[in-house]
This record gives sequence, structure tokens and C-alpha cells, in this order.
Amino acid sequence: MEVLLIHRLNGVVPPEMMAASLEIGKKLNFKPEELVPGGKLIAAYSARALSMLVCLWEVPNLEALMPPLEQMNMLGWDTDTIPVEKMEVAIPKFEKALQATQAK
Repeated sequence: MEVLLIHRLNGVVPPEMMAASLEIGKKLNFKPEELVPGGKLIAAYSARALSMLVCLWEVPNLEALMPPLEQMNMLGWDTDTIPVEKMEVAIPKFEKALQATQAK
């Protein structure tokens, strides 16, 4: 399953917490498999001039993401966790949902 993560910094954090966040960022960039065992980092971006990070992961399940997300929360980051799929997969599901809605 693919999951889009949008991390937003929750206010001003002390330098020590930002240093710990940077260490997680380094691990994300150079050894993502250590952060999310069984997961594959597809893309990671920093939103310039915003306290926001965006990551796209392929993971076996949402539980695989919980340890790093809990760490980031303790370091002052809030995360939106959004399961996503490619449009060629989503469109047939949308059509099926639409048909089910129209049948009622």
C-alpha cells in the first residue's frame, strides 16, 4: 500500500529537538529501510520556506509507519497520513462506487 505523509512542524521547537529531527531526516534520506522495516521510500520533499515535509512510502501496512511517526510526534511534528493509489487503480473503484450509489 502507498501512503502519503504530510509532516507539519507544531510551532517553534528547541534546537535540541530540531537536531533530533535532522537525524531522522538523514536516516530517511540515506537508510530509509531502518526507519520503516519492510517499507520503501518512493519520494521525500521539503516544502521550502514552510515547516513542512512530504513523503510517499510503499509499506506492507500502516502499522509499519507508527514507530517513526510516534518519534516525530514527540519531536513536535504533526502528520497527516493519507493512503493513496495510482489513478489507474482508483478509477475502476470510483466507477464501482458510483454504480452502487446509482443502484439505490
